[in-house]
Amino acid sequence: MKKFSVNLIEDNRINIFSIDSKNQTENTFLKRSGVLRRHYDGSWSSSSIELDSMNGAKNWIAKVNLPQSWRKQKESVVFDPGKILRANRYLFDFLESVKGIEWKVNFRMHSMKRLIINNQNSQSNTTFNHFSILVKLKLPSLRNFIEVGEGNTAQLKFNQNGLSLRIKDILDNHRKSKRSSINRKMPVVLSSGDGGIIFHEILGHSLEADYIYQRMSSITKDDIGKKIISENVSLDIDDRNDPFYKNRVYDDEGETAGFSRLVERGVLCNLISDFFYQELLKIRSCGHSRVEDYTKIPMPRMYALYLKPGPYDAEELIESTPYGVYAKEFGDGKIFFNKNLFYFNIKAAYLIEKGRITSPLGNIMVRGNITEILNSVDMIANDFRYDKGISYCIKNGQTLNVRVGQPSVKINNLYVSRDYND
Repeated sequence: MKKFSVNLIEDNRINIFSIDSKNQTENTFLKRSGVLRRHYDGSWSSSSIELDSMNGAKNWIAKVNLPQSWRKQKESVVFDPGKILRANRYLFDFLESVKGIEWKVNFRMHSMKRLIINNQNSQSNTTFNHFSILVKLKLPSLRNFIEVGEGNTAQLKFNQNGLSLRIKDILDNHRKSKRSSINRKMPVVLSSGDGGIIFHEILGHSLEADYIYQRMSSITKDDIGKKIISENVSLDIDDRNDPFYKNRVYDDEGETAGFSRLVERGVLCNLISDFFYQELLKIRSCGHSRVEDYTKIPMPRMYALYLKPGPYDAEELIESTPYGVYAKEFGDGKIFFNKNLFYFNIKAAYLIEKGRITSPLGNIMVRGNITEILNSVDMIANDFRYDKGISYCIKNGQTLNVRVGQPSVKINNLYVSRDYND
């Protein structure tokens, strides 16, 4: 194993403003700066130091040359609660017009700057800004809140009309949901965009090098060059047309990713790895080390996962399904490597009968055997979209933004059950 050392210097700023249906507000500002120092020489040694200011990094890291933009801590976007309320009046008017619900709206602005110095490359500077809105809805008949959100990396501005239409659609879906029992395997059509989070769960995590080295994943490094999923599937982990990670050149160890194609027509091309597991597995790819903040330990993580378009129109996926489910709004999910199983919550779904979308179903859960589902991808449409910008992933206690994108997809043999959320 090569000797490896890396220093990560970080400046993190988070603003959160919330308001609810009782007109209660909360305004929070969090600021943290610090250094993560790591060294490998047969075993890892790591330490983190919190800083009073970014200039204090010079006391811990030799030859630090902070970028000029870090010294002038002028924010490009002003987080003003009064301005936020005025700018989003359309959405608030809509929420106030909906009878019989509780609601809470969270606005969040996250600005992160990192300077990374390792013993392989010269120092690299990375930035990431994320702006999000999360609307939490509660119907009297439901046990839990329904969450509807949107995010971007450009500005504190959102599609209020689109959010309002989505909220109306979800509420109608739950209020009018057909209370029939569903507890069986059937085809599921995933809508374009956010549905890619399921591929993130069932395939993306299976290809992360730490899970492979620890033999938790059903995939091994010997599967490189072999078919691991339906030949309908091609996956990328980089898309230069996507503005979400347009400023990402280096990962959190200062390494660059040497590839963008993960799977080509069902055949595994590369694994998702950091420097450490690249050496342990003797593979050629790294550049995918991520860490939530300077107090944590980096690990192999996805930044993004994109399912490439197929040959079908989206309507053909529905028309080809005698009986199944159309999944429109997506919640959280989890993978259980030790059982080769996963589950995923769908926040709004519809029944498909005789090739037509019919009854609303409210919440459902889809689950299945990972290996079986990987080979049950039946049809892929040509209507590729990115997600709505608010996908997150939790791994080993660290929560990070991730990006997914996909066209509409039909998967056979998913086990569907009802979740009445009551």
